[in-house]
Amino acid sequence: MAIVAALAAFAAFLSVACGNDGEPSATATAGPSSTDGPGPTVVRPESAGDPRNTMLGFSSLPAERTSDSYIQAFATAAQYADAVLVQRTPPWEDFMAGGQVSKQTADTTRLETELLDQYANLKLFYAIDPTDGVVQRSRAANLPPSIDPAAGFTDGRVRDAFIAYAAYVAKNYQPDYLGLGVEVNMTFERAPEQFEAFVTLYAEAYDVVKGNSPRTKVFPTFQLEDLEGAFGVVHPPRWEIFQRFAGRMDLLAVSTYPFLGEARSAADVRPDYYSQLKTHWDGEIMISETGYASAPVEGRVTVGTETDQQAYVERLLREANELGFSMVVWFAALDPAFASSGATVVFKDIGLRKSDGSNKLAWATWEEWVRRPLKTD
Repeated sequence: MAIVAALAAFAAFLSVACGNDGEPSATATAGPSSTDGPGPTVVRPESAGDPRNTMLGFSSLPAERTSDSYIQAFATAAQYADAVLVQRTPPWEDFMAGGQVSKQTADTTRLETELLDQYANLKLFYAIDPTDGVVQRSRAANLPPSIDPAAGFTDGRVRDAFIAYAAYVAKNYQPDYLGLGVEVNMTFERAPEQFEAFVTLYAEAYDVVKGNSPRTKVFPTFQLEDLEGAFGVVHPPRWEIFQRFAGRMDLLAVSTYPFLGEARSAADVRPDYYSQLKTHWDGEIMISETGYASAPVEGRVTVGTETDQQAYVERLLREANELGFSMVVWFAALDPAFASSGATVVFKDIGLRKSDGSNKLAWATWEEWVRRPLKTD
């Protein structure tokens, strides 16, 4: 189903979002330069309003495929959110036997850790995304030619590389949150043998991560619309899949894009759409990524508008706060200008700002929530 492919493929932009030249630039063009790091100086809005329970996050997806735009994505998160999501496919060959960390991986790590040091208020949510969205997460992504794609997570070299990369991320980033696998229920539906192999791999990687960064919360993420059987493969709800990770899942994280499922407008999203999660999980819950189009979506009955996007943002943030969800990550702060063709075109208008930085209606709602101070424990 093209919609499923589009949803998963969009995440792949993040793995190359640091620019095309391999060497990230040291400064951003937007805003004044800072002597404390590679990003521009930012000033957070003044606090106002009642305290909130839920952290707000943006992904590091930039508006343009340039290093400057990537740096600006961190700056936007530092100014108007509490957390930043970095989502990336493992650089497999770097971490296979006989390999070494490439210059591109080392440079990206250095840039991102410097940005995180500069924007010390930001929590880091790092998601290791090993599956291929183009084929609806039915196989491992970007494997080297020496690996049989059909073997995937059953191949010992892939398993060792995944564990080594998870250890690398834990040691070098010390993330607050670490996703080991993205939208893993999609793999369960489309490649059961690969899913079974991943479950055992996840358990091994979880233990290694905890050994390197005990405070990091570790978990896989799930795709909510696919859990309900509203994408591609029609099936009964799969809530029982959470139990496959029992004892090694520190929280429940779900991605949700209702405009790509059954909802034709924000008003069509069922009243229990998010509250049902608490029925199936007793612990911490986060929305690991979400978005809603502000303009008509090509090939869909959905007629996106800024008003409808704003209605979704208002409802989601209100309900997440009332339900005590720990975080909501909006996938794109600005429209990704490069998502103009192919499967990802359905995401070209999910930003809360246009690619030129001008505000949409929903931005005022987001900023109002950002101004509300976080409750302290």
